[in-house]
This record gives sequence, structure tokens and C-alpha cells, in this order.
Amino acid sequence: MGSYKLDARGMSCPIPVVKTKKLLEEYSLVETTVDNIIATENLRKLAEQLNYKIDVKEISKDKYIVTISNENDIFNKIIDTSKDKCVLPVIQAKRALEKDTVVNLKVSGEENAKKVIEFAKEKNYKVNIREENEIYEIIIEKEEEKANIELLQVKDENYIVVINKKIMGHGSEELGSKLIKGFLYALTEQELLPKKILFYNEGALLVDKTRSDVLKELEELEKNGVEILCCGACKDYYTVDLAVGNTTNMYFIVEDMRKSSRIIRP
Repeated sequence: MGSYKLDARGMSCPIPVVKTKKLLEEYSLVETTVDNIIATENLRKLAEQLNYKIDVKEISKDKYIVTISNENDIFNKIIDTSKDKCVLPVIQAKRALEKDTVVNLKVSGEENAKKVIEFAKEKNYKVNIREENEIYEIIIEKEEEKANIELLQVKDENYIVVINKKIMGHGSEELGSKLIKGFLYALTEQELLPKKILFYNEGALLVDKTRSDVLKELEELEKNGVEILCCGACKDYYTVDLAVGNTTNMYFIVEDMRKSSRIIRP
């Protein structure tokens, strides 16, 4: 657990939020430095969504420090077994670990501490010990059941993403280019990934070797099992040099959209 300082100045939306969220899965407190007020508001929404505590400090017009912490962090909760003897501290630890992955025990005496440590080692749990005046603070941590705390991205067979423009939204092309890049980056960080991403009309330019600014994001999605498909007629019309994915045709585009229960159009 512990804390982490992230300097997110210069990072475009939604990168500060995505990186902070990922860090909060590992750390109980994350201090994120950003350079604009909008970024602080986005981080505030993240904290509210997670029901975490947030503190925002304005250092200057282009420097804000946002601290997000989990008030329910297990390290702030100490189970005091210092008046218990024999197997009672072990029982307390065992019961706590049935609900949580980390337990913080206060144990009195070397013999009682040894029993708790032996229990943890038998279970192959991680143990951290601190002693002062015959009072031991023992932190026991078991690994989460879902494989080394590694977040596995899963394909949701029920949704696809359809992109028919090289930008996101209407209006400024410069802003729209930033938005579509941000959208695809945010998509790479989703726990549930789409089955496919379909590119047609001007959206085909986003898979071009020289005219696309989102190839890194698309390659990451493809690596994680998302099928990238570009309309063949659109590829020919815009003379696209395909950098990622494969071509398809309108028949299969219609079929994919018809069969999908959810379609996302940025």
C-alpha cells in the first residue's frame, strides 16, 4: 500500500485520471500534480466515484497538488490483541484475513508474536514486523486470488466501437484530434474491452501508417485481443496504408453492428 507522488503536468485528458486510478489500486494515497483547474475537477470526480477523500491545493496558476486517499485503508485499522494470549491473536488474524487481504495486528510478548508469524508463514503470507517495548505490530498480507494483483482485461463480446471520422465530435479539428486520441487511450484502460473496432469513411485514416496519431493505442488494443477492422472501400478511397488491423467490407460491417447488443460511437 503506502503512498505515491505522480507528476501529471503536461499530460492531456484523461491521462492524469487514468494513471491516478491505476495507482490507487496499488497505493492507499496518491498525490497527483497537475497544471490546470479542469484536471483537478476530473480527479475530484474520480475520488467521489471511489468514495475516497480528496484534498486540492493551488500552488500557482499552473500547478495544483491533488491528494486522494482511501480512508478505509486497512493500515489505518489496527486490531489490538495485546491483552490476548495463546491462540487468540492467531484466531483474530485468521478471521480478519477471511474478509480482507491485509491485517494489522498489535500483539503483546515475543511468544504470542511468534505464533502469529508462524501462522502467516504456514499460509505463505507476507509478514512485516515492528517491535517496541515488547509490543509487536505485525502486518500480514495475502496475495489476491486473481493472479498476482494483475488486472486482466476482458473482452466483452456484447459491444463494439464504430469510428467514422478522424476526429471526435464536431467543430475544432485540432481539439477533435486530441479527443479521439484521449478516447482510444481511455479505451485501452477499460477492464472490459470491446470485441471489435470498426473504422469506415474518414475514420479509416486513423489506421494509416503516416497519417494517424493513434497507432500506439490501436496496437495496444489489438495486442489485448480487440479486432481492428477497416472498411476496404474506404481504404482504397483514402489510399490508406494499413498499419494495424485488417480490412473488411460493408456486408460484415452491417452484420457486426446488427449482432452487437451495444455500439459505441465516439
